Amino acid sequence: MKYNRILTMSLTAMMMAGAMLTVSCSKDDYAEINTDPAKIGTPDINFLLTQAQTSFQPFDYLLWYYDGSYTTQLVQAYTPSGSYGGLFNQLAELGGMGSQYVGVKKYENEIEDALSRMEDAEKYQAQKAMANVLAVSLAINDADLTGSMPYTEAVKARYGGTLTPKYDTQEELFNIWLNELDADLAAFAASDQISPGKNDIVYGGDVAKWRKFANGLKLKIAVRLLHQNKAKAFEIAQQVGASDANVMSGLSDDYIFNRSEKSAEGGDADRGDYAYQTGNSVSLGASSKNVIDFMKKNEDPRMLVMFTKNSFNQEVIQSFFDAQAADKEGTVKSEIPQYILDNVEYEVDADGKKVFKAWKGQGEPWVRYYGIPIGLDISEQEQYVGPYNYFVSTRWQVTEGDASKTYRPYSTFNEELVRGRCDFTFPTRPSGRTIQDTDDVPWWGMTMSTAEMNLYLAEFKTLGASLPKTAQQYFETALRASAEEYNQLATLNKIPYWTENQCYEGLGDAPITYGTEMIDAMLTHDDYKLTGNKASDLEKIYIQLYLHFFYQPVDQFVTARRSGVPKVGSTMIPWVTMKPSNQIPRRLYQVAPNVTNTMKEQMDAAFSQQGFTYCDGTHPDILSKERVWYDKGAPEFGAGPNY
Repeated sequence: MKYNRILTMSLTAMMMAGAMLTVSCSKDDYAEINTDPAKIGTPDINFLLTQAQTSFQPFDYLLWYYDGSYTTQLVQAYTPSGSYGGLFNQLAELGGMGSQYVGVKKYENEIEDALSRMEDAEKYQAQKAMANVLAVSLAINDADLTGSMPYTEAVKARYGGTLTPKYDTQEELFNIWLNELDADLAAFAASDQISPGKNDIVYGGDVAKWRKFANGLKLKIAVRLLHQNKAKAFEIAQQVGASDANVMSGLSDDYIFNRSEKSAEGGDADRGDYAYQTGNSVSLGASSKNVIDFMKKNEDPRMLVMFTKNSFNQEVIQSFFDAQAADKEGTVKSEIPQYILDNVEYEVDADGKKVFKAWKGQGEPWVRYYGIPIGLDISEQEQYVGPYNYFVSTRWQVTEGDASKTYRPYSTFNEELVRGRCDFTFPTRPSGRTIQDTDDVPWWGMTMSTAEMNLYLAEFKTLGASLPKTAQQYFETALRASAEEYNQLATLNKIPYWTENQCYEGLGDAPITYGTEMIDAMLTHDDYKLTGNKASDLEKIYIQLYLHFFYQPVDQFVTARRSGVPKVGSTMIPWVTMKPSNQIPRRLYQVAPNVTNTMKEQMDAAFSQQGFTYCDGTHPDILSKERVWYDKGAPEFGAGPNY
């Protein structure tokens, strides 16, 4: 929520934009400019679009290390590996939320400025619209966690604007964005536009796909309006849903992107960490048992990609059995947690040693996924450290000769879905081989998608909106698409176990990527079907939004915040009450600006208008009751839908 970054980045944009002026100039152009200092070169509009796309960064390191780490644990998507502590609802240092959009907005503004000096500007309106779609996409999430923010006057100092931009209210922002998106759609519909071609590094200049992206953002705004202006929300949804041409319908429509132009063309990325995402390691924690149990019960193959396998493969299981057989004195406590052993078929040989035979239950890869129970300070409770041990890591250690290894029995955040430079060591017995995947793979991420759009339409249909398809049709389209999208991300990012080539002899591994057969099996389960019962159907839709957004943490937080799902007592993914709802933050904090801060006046006015109190992250009582505009009237966390 660092609003001062907007001012700093505005100044940076002035310098960078000046440098961009010579992007497309030939030698003759330089000569002409040098002879007339009054002339200003015009940058290549298509190059500026490429820069806007490569500046589109919804998932930077600070999001994963700070803001996203807070939100995912607040909504019980992940849990600390040592269980939740009493201060889990307090926030420490913040990341960049509140100004994520600035990196793209500066190029959108530069495109607009360049067009103002071009005689054929009308032929390049689509490029400006594409940049605006990206800026709005980021700005929506910025406002989700901060409320009011500078937008209409932001990043315009170079063009005669102010260095102290006003704050637009969240209600104003929604109207501004809807108007901008309608203008973008008009530009995409124009017949005389010059295509950016390969300079559009995701869609290749296909305005039909950009049209769907823009309409997806309109739906994203519409669901956020449901508690403040339901009629307008319905109007937007019905307008978008009226034509299939407005709605994403598969992987080719999804905004799945890599920030390197070279890698987008099929080559190897060579732009340092820029193409590989963050260079620093990140983790949101251990997987939630409630989530893993739900997905495993329903044979949801996305689980195989979203989270890591545990370390207990066939070879590791046998190394535990061997250590136990060799421990004649009973001094070594190498112990397989009972929840893993329950899925192991073994026999006892003539010497009394257990020998691994096969996996029970769902088999590989399913038996390699376990979550940690959600609870407050449960790391010393007997039920979680006895035979069903989730926390005592010393019992997960095996020693063979001089070699010792400790193995992880639960699943975690899958880091290779968010960064391309990861080295992975496959689990083997202590005296066994060292097998590693050290290949760096350009990182691919996903924002607006077929699954997201169709889940929103399923929600609106269930709430009573007039739409051409049934809620179940939208719902099934979304779930199938989400499964295909996660499979695609696993393949593009080449995460551990994504292929048969990473399933080494003797380890008993199975690949985690999947096909139509597993997706079809998932869709046969009752939890993945709508029945016409409004309350039940809404919970199912919100659960699926919550799952789909596991690697879009702000949208996941917004879903839980606006819906009250996961909810207490659910038979699907239950909410665990660890602290009262009035102690769970619903927005990020802002400390009081210093008297020397040039934006103090604007910040004070914005906070006063919203009824916000300056504080640090140690005040969940304030951050839980002082809500952003569209969150007012939404249910408490865990309470379930209240429409």
